[in-house]
Amino acid sequence: AIAAAGAIPPLVALLTSGTAEAKVKAAGALLNLTYGSSETQTAIAAAGAIPPLAALLTSGTAEAKENAAMALENIALSSENETVIAAAGAIPPLVALLTSGTAEAKENAAGALRNLAWDNSENKTAIAAAGAIPPLVALLTSGTAE
Repeated sequence: AIAAAGAIPPLVALLTSGTAEAKVKAAGALLNLTYGSSETQTAIAAAGAIPPLAALLTSGTAEAKENAAMALENIALSSENETVIAAAGAIPPLVALLTSGTAEAKENAAGALRNLAWDNSENKTAIAAAGAIPPLVALLTSGTAE
């Protein structure tokens, strides 16, 4: 209902033009909209959310990074979005979050990288080239239970 009411474009706009807190809330709202609906995931991607979500991975607050990583994780469930997310430059900052993020950001970044690599050999290569393997292995012993 929220997506059908036209909320996605203004939320996407807030990702770039809002205050730091507005960006956190907009990323969180988009994250919530990505759960369980491939149509909404596709609509969010089509509205241009992927580049600003990728930018939040480096420029956002800790909470914004957590929300952006999880939103990208869910958006990447749709295979057509995997390439768009990689092209937006999201892989290097997701890899960086594996070592520099909060526990939740690390978990979300690992999940996003998993979904980006699923049945996508180009993304697998890019993820490995970005240095993801050592921090992912480290998370096996130091990460959360998730």
